[in-house]
Amino acid sequence: MASPSDQDQPKKRRLVLCFDGTGNKFLGNESDTNIIKIYERLNREDGDQFHYYQPGIGTYVEHQSSNSSTGNLWTRIKSKIITTVDQAVGTSFVHHVLAGYRFIMRYYTEGDLIYIFGFSRGAYTARFLSEMLFSIGLLSRGNEEMVRFAWDTFSDYQRSRGNVPQTTKDKAHKVYMDKFKKTFCRPEVEVYFLGLFDCVNSVGQFEVPFFSKSFDSVATPPAKYIRHAISIHERRLKFKPALFLMDDAEPCPGVDLQRSQIKEVWFAGNHADVGGGWPLNKNQRHLLSDTPLEWMLQELKTLPKHEQLDLTSPPIVEDEMRPTEYDTWFFGLFRKHREPDYKSRVKTQQPHDMLAFGRGVGFMAVLNWWIFEVLPFFTRLELEDGKWIPRTWPPNLGTPRDIPLHATIHPSVGAMFRAGVLSIHQMPKLGGTDGPAILLPLSTMAAWGRQRDAREKRAADAKLQQQQQQKDAKAGKVQTNNARAWDNLGYTGAKSWAWD
Repeated sequence: MASPSDQDQPKKRRLVLCFDGTGNKFLGNESDTNIIKIYERLNREDGDQFHYYQPGIGTYVEHQSSNSSTGNLWTRIKSKIITTVDQAVGTSFVHHVLAGYRFIMRYYTEGDLIYIFGFSRGAYTARFLSEMLFSIGLLSRGNEEMVRFAWDTFSDYQRSRGNVPQTTKDKAHKVYMDKFKKTFCRPEVEVYFLGLFDCVNSVGQFEVPFFSKSFDSVATPPAKYIRHAISIHERRLKFKPALFLMDDAEPCPGVDLQRSQIKEVWFAGNHADVGGGWPLNKNQRHLLSDTPLEWMLQELKTLPKHEQLDLTSPPIVEDEMRPTEYDTWFFGLFRKHREPDYKSRVKTQQPHDMLAFGRGVGFMAVLNWWIFEVLPFFTRLELEDGKWIPRTWPPNLGTPRDIPLHATIHPSVGAMFRAGVLSIHQMPKLGGTDGPAILLPLSTMAAWGRQRDAREKRAADAKLQQQQQQKDAKAGKVQTNNARAWDNLGYTGAKSWAWD
């Protein structure tokens, strides 16, 4: 929280970059993503605050003067094909990263604070850009011809990072990048605040398109403050989360995990229920995505006063939806005594599901997403027996996301369960989930059964330890916290949904 001395310090210049999700752009209604809702709250009259918004991958064609709705027939057809392919595989990813990099080159001066927000693949872009600034630094203003060389140098390093053991070529990439940084770049430039909504792509570190790798390792956090809102109920194979906090994951060589204050919090709903993009249903008073948005805005307010963003606009939730008997607003959203619209609200607040009919998208869209679920061609990381294991077989088949044992679940999830919005089967299971049983040999099913028993025992032991720590804290005893929670909350802050 801000200290009294913060009031006396001059406010710093701030650069704010916002990267929207795949296929997302400004709509001007409640279906806008949380990235746009953050951007519209930035005070454009503040002369010390510079703003940049980038529509999502697949929404425009690079170097084309008009969009797909104008121009001749061939232009419209070509644009449609290019944007469709771009949404599928991210062919314009490099352009999106470097556009943000050039904005920072143009406006950054020493001492400025860099804020970056992103959703979905835009969150991946934001995270990659932050990593690029941290690893290779920032080229001087006017040196745009060197941007592509900086990208090539950094992307070569990214492809090699995570290889165990490191080869001579891998080490040479690191030496060359450090020399490039020292020769051309301002080295002490890093992101101050990185705010992500359901970052998806690789797990634990970045991957370069067409050179995809997933490693059971974590990279140096690329920002001083990192806040990541993650979806509990997203099931699609191509939307596995890219986590910073992974149970028992080993850091890459030379990684410093203590340099950043990281909070990763899990929220109810699917991918767009966290990052925004769904419209309001009939009788729906708020969007599920409002909860992680409100959380992100509250996290911004905890920063030192002279380093905070200049935000305007009213709060996400109206005053009448903030009951005074609760500490936080979301508990009041699901109170059972709010009749007569309680039953309709329970129905409309259900998380969307792109793999289920009648849960947000049409019949053909569901079938199209299931193509990825049944093909055993895509590698994913599964949390099995406390370790992240790369898997291609069996296929994903709509398996829920694996949630680390020490994950922090947002209290709104428990409030929704108590109100009947979420069923017991929709509640998060910490420590991983069983994979699909279809097409598996009996030996594999038996092994997964043993893993499930071991996971449940670890979860029970964790809860007992948490309860003991809470008792010790009340008794004033000094405790040693060994939890892998780098957000200064520790083990006692990592909650499951089953509150006593």
